[in-house]
Amino acid sequence: MANALCACSGNSAVFEAKIEGTPFVHSRARIAIPWNLTLRDRACVGDRSNAYSLGEIEVGERATVAQEVYLSTASHDFSQASMPLTVAKISVGADAFIGARAFVLPGVTIGERSVIGACSVVTEDVPSDVFAAGNPCRVLRPR
Repeated sequence: MANALCACSGNSAVFEAKIEGTPFVHSRARIAIPWNLTLRDRACVGDRSNAYSLGEIEVGERATVAQEVYLSTASHDFSQASMPLTVAKISVGADAFIGARAFVLPGVTIGERSVIGACSVVTEDVPSDVFAAGNPCRVLRPR
């Protein structure tokens, strides 16, 4: 996994990640496959967070992925004896916040301006403009 501190400007690529503007990736964040990661302007990936990017991960403008969050784009199809690998994109909307130690499963979209509580397990899409938390994560109220 690549460890990288990214504080770049303009459109560029670091380890082939797609970067727009000036995002921030903490030096202890772990990114499995950087070319599957897209960071928009002022996106933040926190200390010891994990982007298990076997599939695409997109973090929107000004969105925050707090410390020790795990974004996992891959799992297995346990309904089949061979348990084949499955992969699905994770999208984090602009101005969203994912609290510390949350776990986001493959295929999940977190809507713009939504807040995910610490230690939540996000198994389904979260709409825009809500507070959501828990295991499994559920919408608590509008933001």
